[in-house]
Amino acid sequence: MDSLTQMALGAAVGELVLGRKIGNKAMFWGAVAGTIPDLDVMANPFLSDAYSVKFHRGPSHSLLFSALFSVLAAFLIEKYFHSELFHKKWWRKIWKGVFTALPIGLAVLIIFSGMGTLSTAALISIVLLLGGTSFLAYRRSSSNPGSFEIPSYAQWYWFFFLVFVTHITLDVFTTYGTQVLWPFSDHPFALDNISVVDPVYTVPLLLSSLVASFFFRTDSKRKIFNRMGLLVSSLFIIFTLFNKSQVERVFTNTLKDEGLSFEKVKITPTLFNNLLWYGVADVGEEYITGYYSVLDEEPRFSNLQVVPKNHHLLVPYPQSPDIDYLKWFAVGFFAIEEHNDHYKWYDLRFGNIDFTKGSPEVRSPFYFNLIPDEEIGELRVKRTRPEFRGDVQQIWRAFWQRVWGVSSAADH
Repeated sequence: MDSLTQMALGAAVGELVLGRKIGNKAMFWGAVAGTIPDLDVMANPFLSDAYSVKFHRGPSHSLLFSALFSVLAAFLIEKYFHSELFHKKWWRKIWKGVFTALPIGLAVLIIFSGMGTLSTAALISIVLLLGGTSFLAYRRSSSNPGSFEIPSYAQWYWFFFLVFVTHITLDVFTTYGTQVLWPFSDHPFALDNISVVDPVYTVPLLLSSLVASFFFRTDSKRKIFNRMGLLVSSLFIIFTLFNKSQVERVFTNTLKDEGLSFEKVKITPTLFNNLLWYGVADVGEEYITGYYSVLDEEPRFSNLQVVPKNHHLLVPYPQSPDIDYLKWFAVGFFAIEEHNDHYKWYDLRFGNIDFTKGSPEVRSPFYFNLIPDEEIGELRVKRTRPEFRGDVQQIWRAFWQRVWGVSSAADH
């Protein structure tokens, strides 16, 4: 999931574990811990473009990492809370400013690491919300160290472990793929039931944490609001699992009605919602892609299009580690397209959101350039940023119309 959601979940889990002892500090440190696994993107400049997609959600998203790194994190924060420095007023004032600015730095980091998917206006709003909420949480925390109970090492350990594990679990519900069992297995677990950005999941966590932060740490209302946010978000996750099972049935029925036999299918929700779904089916030498909104009048996937696999274009080139990484990442759903002096590798697990022409382009906006290197006789992999051609506002307007079940006659 996006960093804002992981911070919100970390804050809620942190409050659940240690809120009664340390108040808003539990929310704050939970939010900070909730971003730690995703800091693996900082390694991207030192990795090949292909390996970076495998490294992300790899070691830092494993159960082993959760167990081992929690040992170090608990040790460091316990030492910090017992240190003389922690009791200095000037030091706490400095960290109020530093930690208020931290979410802004994380947002900028994600943009420049190539993972940002939000518009400029949305990004500015999120940055302001993160910074404001962070400042409010720390301001509400008592300035008197003696007014709260300093947790034990064991309590800090479980605090970090649970924040890390819930971060990993939430990522499993998305499409990217999370290596939970690393290093014993590199299998990318992905349930595909929720978008990487879904406000219906995130907003209840943010609002409940914000409201809870205004109550004293021992006030029962604080616990009620925090648990309410966790309950609503968890119920939504359960709904998305049920929703996916229904939509998958619609997709397979659509394929059967078209007289198509398929080897495997994958359906994923589109960005920012759980109503409009994208489906891709392996039918041999080709893929069939389509879209369906649960608000459509007819339970049937529309916008059906054929995508040639063109896997034979890779045959002249020797298998390289980078190509292996891309195949692993796409879990079998990829297509190759030949251009003048290079090829394009499309990961077909991610659909397109441009419905301005009735039906979106069959190619995913997420792709890699494969450039032949004559010296070594292999294909060099170059990662690209998502591309959306045309009027961005018009694209979003057409997309949301499709989400709400409004489609052109050409779609059918």
